[in-house]
Amino acid sequence: MSTLFPFIAMLRDSSYICVSATNILQVGMSLKLIDLDSSASFFDGDMAGLKFSSVYLPPEMIWRRPDQRCIVRAKSYGVDQEDLQEYPPLPAHPSQDLWALGCLIYLLCSGSTLFQSTLRDNISNYSDYEALSDWTDQTKEYKLDLIPNKAARNLVSLLLCKVLDHRPAATRILKHPFFTGKSVTRLVGEQACWDAFLSYRVDTDLDIAQRIYDNLTASGRKVWWDKERLIPGDNWETCFCSGLVDSAAFICIISRGGIKNPGNRLMNFENLESDSRCDNVLLEWRLALELKERGMIEGIFPVMVGDVDSNGHYSNYFKSGCNPNPPKVVVNAVELKLREHLDREGLGSPYKDEETAASILQQVLSNQGNFIEGELCAAVEDVCTKIKKMVKVIEVVMIKSQIASLVQFYVDNFWVGHLMNRGNCSHPHNLILILVNSLFLSLEFIIRA
Repeated sequence: MSTLFPFIAMLRDSSYICVSATNILQVGMSLKLIDLDSSASFFDGDMAGLKFSSVYLPPEMIWRRPDQRCIVRAKSYGVDQEDLQEYPPLPAHPSQDLWALGCLIYLLCSGSTLFQSTLRDNISNYSDYEALSDWTDQTKEYKLDLIPNKAARNLVSLLLCKVLDHRPAATRILKHPFFTGKSVTRLVGEQACWDAFLSYRVDTDLDIAQRIYDNLTASGRKVWWDKERLIPGDNWETCFCSGLVDSAAFICIISRGGIKNPGNRLMNFENLESDSRCDNVLLEWRLALELKERGMIEGIFPVMVGDVDSNGHYSNYFKSGCNPNPPKVVVNAVELKLREHLDREGLGSPYKDEETAASILQQVLSNQGNFIEGELCAAVEDVCTKIKKMVKVIEVVMIKSQIASLVQFYVDNFWVGHLMNRGNCSHPHNLILILVNSLFLSLEFIIRA
């Protein structure tokens, strides 16, 4: 696979290459791209599809006519204006070659093309054009089952993304664990080990963090909390970042003492500057937002703590002015650490551009959370009840996805044929849908419980 490196590097340039297995020639121990007469410039507004091998085309290259027939959005010589109005050509874009790269790696790892094809690498069955046009997650998971290598399966899954803007850039592909061989905590799409990661400021919010941890773990939830998970001798920064990567949800305790501390400049976000040191709480928030963007964290739950009075009662976080007004500056040390940990985890470069301190706080607070307000014990209980609800919803979503993939497998394989051959069911798809809906209703009942 290392012979693909120069080829992948070419995908960073400005030309649509029209990748296919027949356009790659092995010369000694290297690969050469040939037959580039169909290449197009991204920058000049050229159109894709001058020539194509349809088994390597992405879903956006398939056009559904008013009669629902599928045709390729080809831009070729001799096409008149009337035809172009029926299926407008698609501008050339790097993501089209990245999809084709995914198809090529799929072929190398599975031994077959993504869809059955002719000798000229064109899709041979019309129904597969429809499957490509629709390209559901269930279809993708079924196809990926043919790739035994976990890292390769993950890489191909990223490349064969229906949303073109979500396909990884060539620079990220070259840093993927499949090519680097790095050991990683968790790949995109894999199930998390921990239900939630607990983020807090140890100097000010330890007691509330302890209460939330005890409540959640007493109900069987798996929570990553540094006080319980770090082993003497561990690199604490590396460990908490790995724990966050391997968590399904992010719980962050926010208080005046933690991020707007009048007596400690280092714990006051309003004092942040571009050359400030890396604040670990801010780094955790930044990493959590990045992981949510990738779909690795499903929920962010801010716990907003008010000021406590002499009677032990807590005020409202916002009404009592606990929320800071951070500057719109990028803390360079935080961004540097973010890139370091993403690279170490085999996750490549950040999806999101550099974020200001103000933007990070705003994005965290835009998620539905809860308040520590009034009497402490009752407030903690209310907070934990809502966190458990969030975790349960995340679990059900994951189970639904697994069931949908399993159903797709049976529909595409032996179950339907078996039932029809035995004459037990004239409409097996209806039977499957009834079973699936029953399972989904059961899961919805679990959520409400």
